[in-house]
Amino acid sequence: MIRYRLIFVLLAALAGALAASATTVVPPDFDQLVQSSDYVIRGRVKSLRNEIRMRDGRELPFTQVAIEVKEVIAGAPPAAVVLTMLGGRTSDGGQLTIEGVPQFTVGDEDVLFVRGNGTNFHPLNAVMHGRYPVKFDKKLNREYIARANGQPLLATAEVALPLVDSKLVRELRRSLRADDALTPREFAQSIRTARATRTTGGRTDVK
Repeated sequence: MIRYRLIFVLLAALAGALAASATTVVPPDFDQLVQSSDYVIRGRVKSLRNEIRMRDGRELPFTQVAIEVKEVIAGAPPAAVVLTMLGGRTSDGGQLTIEGVPQFTVGDEDVLFVRGNGTNFHPLNAVMHGRYPVKFDKKLNREYIARANGQPLLATAEVALPLVDSKLVRELRRSLRADDALTPREFAQSIRTARATRTTGGRTDVK
């Protein structure tokens, strides 16, 4: 526990210092992320499809990400989950890429916090803060949850930390062990608990 607290403090200090000089999305805390999401799923990317749409008289590329839902954790997703995000190949063969926005490849497996799919420029709640890759450690024969930057998620409190990457962060990340990270089952249970429990007026209501 002492080791985890020290690592958490170091990560928070590094992230805060680096985020001051980077374009970032303000991270929500865990409860905010859970409560403000339309739905939360564990899924695998089945396919990617590029689509050109007209916006204000000009062409914009969008990417359609078809998800195979392996588990519905919270909310009520549609029968077929296809996430729509701004970016992709343009009609002239170019590429529109938005820096810092999560990119998907076929086979990726993640816990996804979805909000405003089809209306927001990106379908994940708080963009990069709404994606949690499911990793597998072969030595430990263990699945675990990571953040979008690959850092093992040791506790839900880390959701509120800015997502940055640097040499210092990468070196500190190596000290984080996969066996300390939350498992997909533990993460899902925390999400369900947060979704069901709401505090209003100093009183906790379980729904």
